[in-house]
Order: sequence, then C-alpha cells, then structure tokens
Amino acid sequence: MSESAPRRRWVGWLLLAGLAVAVFLATCERDEVELPRGYVGEAARNHYFAAQRLLARMGMPAKSFSDVGALASLPPENSTLVVPTARRAVDAETSQRLLEWAERGGHLVVVTWELWDDPNRNADPILDAVGARQFLNGDGQADPNDAGDGEPESRRVAEVEFPDRDEPLQVRFDPRFRFELSDAASESVMLEIADDAGSHWVTLRRGKGLVTALTDDIFMTQPQIGELDHAELVYRMSRLGGHRGPVWFVYGDQHPSAARLVWRHLWMVAASGLALLALWLWSASRRFGPIAPDAVQARRELMEHVRASGRLQWRRGGAGALLSAVREALLARMRERHPGFQSLTPSEQARRLETLSGVPSARVADALAFGAEPDPTRFIAKIAILEKLRRSL
Repeated sequence: MSESAPRRRWVGWLLLAGLAVAVFLATCERDEVELPRGYVGEAARNHYFAAQRLLARMGMPAKSFSDVGALASLPPENSTLVVPTARRAVDAETSQRLLEWAERGGHLVVVTWELWDDPNRNADPILDAVGARQFLNGDGQADPNDAGDGEPESRRVAEVEFPDRDEPLQVRFDPRFRFELSDAASESVMLEIADDAGSHWVTLRRGKGLVTALTDDIFMTQPQIGELDHAELVYRMSRLGGHRGPVWFVYGDQHPSAARLVWRHLWMVAASGLALLALWLWSASRRFGPIAPDAVQARRELMEHVRASGRLQWRRGGAGALLSAVREALLARMRERHPGFQSLTPSEQARRLETLSGVPSARVADALAFGAEPDPTRFIAKIAILEKLRRSL
C-alpha cells in the first residue's frame, strides 16, 4: 500500500464530517425552551408566600411562621390570624386563647381536618365551640378526573357577592366537603360562600371579633392563588369586619426546637446579658482605693469560756462538784510540796495553811469542809479563799 492511501482515507472522513455538519445546520434551527424548575427558596417552603407578598404590596403587613410556637404571643386584636394546620398540633389551652383573642376583636381563620360524623374523630376545640361541623359529600371516593397532583379537576366554582363589586366573586373549593352549622351558629353568620356541593366558607361573629371556618384553603396557596378571583378573596379576607391590622399565617404543625426558640428570642437573651454587664460595670466603677481587708472575727478569751462553763454547771446543780474540784486541787498541791501534810488532822492542816497564806485558820477550815454550798455568796467566798491558798503555796 502506498503512503498516499492513509492520507486519502483521513481526507474522506473529514469531508464526511463536514457534510454532516452542513446538513445539521441547514435542517435545524436554534430555539430556547424554558423548563419548569418549581418553586425555590421561601416559596418552596411556604405555600402562603404569594399571599403574604400580595398582602404586603396591598399595604397589609403579613408574616408567615413555620411552627405553632409562634402562637405563644398573638398579634393585636385588629389583626387576622390564619391557622390552617390540623388542630392536633395546637393544644387545648392554646385553642382557648385563640378563641378569647377572637372574642376581643381578632379575626381567626382556621381549616378543619376532621369529619363531624367520623367515629375516630378528634375534638376540635375551636370549631366545636362555634358550632361549625364538616361532613363528607357522597361516598368520599377520589374524583375520577384527578389530575394526579391531589387536586380534582372538577372543582366547582362558588360565587359570592360584595356590595362594592359589579360581578360576583368566584372561587373554587374541594367539592368533597361541606359545612353544616348548629342552630346557634346559623344566627351568627356574617359571610357564607357555597356552591352546589354545600358551604365551604363560613364567617361567624364571636364576641367583638370573627371566626372563619374553611373546608380547605387551596385558594390562598400558590399557584392556585392566581386562578379566578382567589387573590382578591385573600385580600378581602384580611379586611373582613373592618380589620386593618397585620395578617399572620401560622402554617407549620411542629413545635419549635430549643435552638429555634433561642434564636427567636435572642433579643431577650442579648438584652439580659447587656443589662447584667452594665450593672457589673456600674458596680465595679463605684469603688475607690484598695479593697478593704476582711474584718477579723471576734475571738473569746479562755476565761470567758471558763466562766460560761461554771454558770452552766451552777444552774444544773453542780456547785458541790465545782467546790470539791477546787479543794482537791489545793490538797494535791499541798501533798506535793509539803510531805506529811496529809497525815495532819483538819485543824492542824488549817493552822499550817494559815501560816503559809496568812488566812485565818477558821476561814481556812470552813473552806476546806466538804459538802455543797447552796448560797451563791458563800460559794464564791469559799472559792476565792481556796484559790488564794493555792497561789500562796
């Protein structure tokens, strides 16, 4: 094979590749296609994010909370509080506080997740109190026209009229559920939205405020908030009954962790720490000069303890023992320093001590006489004589 054969083969491959590129460019054109990415960031976590942004742009301050711990402190009574979470996540005490808040003038919006006639039903402290009861339409089976995303395509359109609107406002609810009201609740209805499947929205007067019960709240979540008149209904809900305060969406069903509670109330921790630091600095700045030494604690002398022991012994009837101990101490010293003293008679011992100390023998004999001395004056006199004799030896 000649050397030109491989070269011709490479040239042929290059010509074939160039022809393929030319055919591709001649028959295809460039086009940009947007692929749905879904919601990201806050919108992916919070289904009420669009409603929150809508209300903020309409001049209504709105906040969202992802846990029920936010209900520990409630907004002002002119506010609207939306709690779509299941009632099992809200304890009975908190539910009672929500009702009392509505009675003082707040607008409480809740979604019920329990059927009134379900034998396994959990109590709903809020809707049971206002008399709104949810029932299931038909046999409760899934709609055959489900689109696969959990929302029936055949959702009916409900209409409601407002005095300042030429056309009825339209909204969709899940047709599988409906509300029925107790007799007392029927007399306090302020607003009711229904379709041919029944009532799905009922607003009841409660004291100075309102309680709105919903069979579902899909109309205020994205992307359904952009359908029909859903966005306008969310806005009207926030101003229902003359309310003009902020709107809170408490959509989580979990209680906050300890770390989240610390972060949420960090300002309290920081303020307390700064206050303690300020107090410490103030107390430290008040001192001038060196620190004063600790005061020396008072110490009692030995004789004070001796006197106290003697008084205690006297009160307990031990005068004879005290007098006898002093006598024995005197006689022991005499025997030690003057041999033969113990062989003398008492009168001889008294005269001998008189010679040594100068104390009359009669007084010496009286002090040496054994026995108790009940008179305090004589007791002290005898002790003094015996002590004087002991020191004279």
